[in-house]
Amino acid sequence: MRTVSILVVDPFPATSHLIHDLLQQDNDSHYQVNWCTSIKEALTEPRDPPADLIFLDHGLEQSEHKNYLGLARRNRFPIPIVLIGDTIDIKEEQAQIEAGASDYLAREELTLYNLKRSIRYAWDLQERESRIAELMDYDELTGAPNRQNFYGRLMQRLDHANASGQQVGLMMLNIDGFKKVNNSLGHLIGDLTIKEVALRLQQSLKPGQQLARISEDQFTISIISRNARAELETLIDRIRQLHRMPYQQLERKVILGCSMGCAVFPETGQDLDELLRHAGTAMHQAKKERGSSFRFYSEGLDTDIANQIALEPELLSALRRQQFVLHYQPRIDLNSQSIVGAEALIRWQHPTRGLLHPGEFIPLAEKTGLIVPMGYWVVYRACKDLEALQSQGMELQRMGINLSFRQFQDDTLLPTIQRLISHADVDPSLLEFELTETAVALNEVHVGHCIRELSKLGLTFSLDDFGTGYSSFAHLQKLPINTLKIDRSFISGVIDNPDDAEIVRAIINLAHNLRKDVIAEGAETPEQVAFLKDNQCDQVQGYYYSPPVNFEAFREMLCEGLQEATG
Repeated sequence: MRTVSILVVDPFPATSHLIHDLLQQDNDSHYQVNWCTSIKEALTEPRDPPADLIFLDHGLEQSEHKNYLGLARRNRFPIPIVLIGDTIDIKEEQAQIEAGASDYLAREELTLYNLKRSIRYAWDLQERESRIAELMDYDELTGAPNRQNFYGRLMQRLDHANASGQQVGLMMLNIDGFKKVNNSLGHLIGDLTIKEVALRLQQSLKPGQQLARISEDQFTISIISRNARAELETLIDRIRQLHRMPYQQLERKVILGCSMGCAVFPETGQDLDELLRHAGTAMHQAKKERGSSFRFYSEGLDTDIANQIALEPELLSALRRQQFVLHYQPRIDLNSQSIVGAEALIRWQHPTRGLLHPGEFIPLAEKTGLIVPMGYWVVYRACKDLEALQSQGMELQRMGINLSFRQFQDDTLLPTIQRLISHADVDPSLLEFELTETAVALNEVHVGHCIRELSKLGLTFSLDDFGTGYSSFAHLQKLPINTLKIDRSFISGVIDNPDDAEIVRAIINLAHNLRKDVIAEGAETPEQVAFLKDNQCDQVQGYYYSPPVNFEAFREMLCEGLQEATG
């Protein structure tokens, strides 16, 4: 049976003795009664076991200069406080309860029954208040501190760091694609997934690192340390490792991205507002990249975000004014060292800012929905350019075109693609639509149907960024995928990282065993190219051979034939 620890705070011991003697008569519970003479002693003296309940002399509480009941309530003091004093009227007793006391007992009415009733009532009240505080301060779904709680804790950490000469690291973390999971798979799977996300994030934390959920798909993590940036970098590695695994909910496999933005007080944030703003800015920059990406705030990021906001209204008229152009990055056959294909990549020829790359406007296009007509324009322009090359006797095996997930949400996808192809005199089998595993995984049934219908037109498909997802093999079995493209993150490490080298070998062997072509993206050095050739990779694209170039330059390359990459 558990012993209930009671602390009596009274200048004189008589009340403590009376409470002790009364509780000794209770055969159903065990009590330990301790006594001290002042509030200061009660707050500062350690006790073993710690008090479960405090009986406080009413006169002592009134005689103190501070409002201790008010302080206890504001700071959510975890131990119930029962006042004991002279008999008072109902109105005054109610005032003491409202001030923060759990109950009021008159000394002349102290009986075992009244004591047990007061103890039971105080605990019940404390439990209800704790539950209310939990609902107010914690996210009901995940149990993590909510936005309000997060702000209070972060302010306390900043005050402590400022006084102790430490740093506060703040990470803002967005779960990319979560809203699409809710929309396509339903809120039940969405809720189960976000609970699992929160659990994995909590598992990645060390003591002192605090997690909070501040919106539907955003979390924060704060740390206090002598070297906050180093701890954040270590934490990012742990989060990326845990987040790579798919989320399996009700027989549905969910793959999500993760964008992390970090700022450090006082290095890149001098106060609460600035730290929050800078971490948010860094997170939005990280969202431009694929996969689980991160950015630390640095000077100039605010300017970049401001430029993007200014671009948004101009993006609406860029298509009508024909400001977009296509650049082409050649694909090289590693055996013949000849150009056998190309990937069409959109650029914005802005009238005042010059040539803008996709990272500067594609997120805006996704946000506004313009990515759908923009994607159709890419198909149209690529078909016309391919037709022009063929009319001059230049042949390509494949022209790669990226399809956004948003395009699969368009009901007119199939007839629109069919109409665009029919307007160009090109063989549909030369067009290869590049898909990401994330786009396929978000709605496998619908996307799979669209791919099968498009393949009936003769179109081919490649799976981009292969190796970064976890539903790859299932997609290869179910969908008419012709080509695998190995993600550049693996190619960059094939020389120095044995794990990356082994992954690349495995992907090449898998592709060949399934009778599919394999293309390596992002080859930049002769050593990387030699490794790929030695391991029978079919094709490669990357800066080692050529960056993306405009159509005229690409046509010249085809006319002249590719010269030796090394010069």
